[in-house]
Amino acid sequence: MGLTSDENKGLYSYSDRYSEVVYRQLITLPSEAYATSNEDSVHETDGQQVPLMAIYTRSLTAVGYTYCGYVSDIYQFIGNDVLNQQIRNAIQEVGLPIITENTNMDFLLTQMRNEIVIQSSQNCANVGDILPVMIVNNSYNGRRAATVAFGISVQHENDRLVFAFNLGEMKQIHIANSNTQMSSVITSYIQVFSNDITDMITSSFQSQLTQDQFLSTLDVIENIGKRRREEISKFLAEMNPSEEGEDVALPSAWQMFLAIVRYSSFEPNLNMKRLLENAAESVLVIPTRMQEVLNRLQSS
Repeated sequence: MGLTSDENKGLYSYSDRYSEVVYRQLITLPSEAYATSNEDSVHETDGQQVPLMAIYTRSLTAVGYTYCGYVSDIYQFIGNDVLNQQIRNAIQEVGLPIITENTNMDFLLTQMRNEIVIQSSQNCANVGDILPVMIVNNSYNGRRAATVAFGISVQHENDRLVFAFNLGEMKQIHIANSNTQMSSVITSYIQVFSNDITDMITSSFQSQLTQDQFLSTLDVIENIGKRRREEISKFLAEMNPSEEGEDVALPSAWQMFLAIVRYSSFEPNLNMKRLLENAAESVLVIPTRMQEVLNRLQSS
């Protein structure tokens, strides 16, 4: 699985440009570690291998390792940059330049999200240039499967915001296909992006949320965190100001989407970021043809 092994130590390791991870076989301690002089110092379970591997990580500049939990010894490992390079190769096979990559790691370096922005922009009158993005997710603790999601990048004020669709997200079993098959998937997304992304944004811009839709979306965000609801409500007020004494106008679907993504783009917790993106996706008006293509890509 791309791990360097030292079986005499029960040690398996991997390192790339982002971090280093080490897996160690777990073994029960001998009874002597706990026994007093009046107790039996041997038990038949002493020194037994446990079907679990301890996880240790460190950044490339750190001296020591950090313990990060454990995984089953049947865990299917894939290195962060092995996965990223597979997607880069597929994009290059399509013939599209990569503009930039933005990589986020969680605090323990066990989860990664890499946003690969592709040079294939569409212009929308209400938004400006929109770029397609491939979002690569991976984990070293088994809590999230390796996935590739399709997304968009939009400019808002001075910030470049990135959003990943839950619709169409591909799991590791499908990512393991050849570069040519992955290139075909990426080509399909670029085609539907080119054909339908401006329609999605225009329709979402023109669709005003009902009171129930507005409040239920904010309730979902509050379940993720009350502070997040307050910040997103503040963004909405900035985008849709009202005169003193007037009722606050309900936002369009696009304004609600943009407020959530503006917040989620800078959310350091990768699990919370994904939940916020799901809330943002729920208000979008996604063309039927685009939904059909993304659903098909999910099982390619």
